[in-house]
Amino acid sequence: MVKFNAKECPKCGSHEIGRGKQSGYAGVTPYEKMGFNHSLIHLICTDCGWVVGSYVENPKVFKKTVSDYIRGI
Repeated sequence: MVKFNAKECPKCGSHEIGRGKQSGYAGVTPYEKMGFNHSLIHLICTDCGWVVGSYVENPKVFKKTVSDYIRGI
């Protein structure tokens, strides 16, 4: 696993990193599955606006999609 450093913006070097939440219709659902949308959390440089990183708030719901992806489904 690659270590991710979200303490510094790679674009401008700022150390002012904030968090934002993307939810609602822009949320993420497991691939080809019906269900609720899951929020994305974004780490955002508050000086230049660069999105430093993003992650799904509840990643466990995507565990069932791993075997499908490996099999090429």
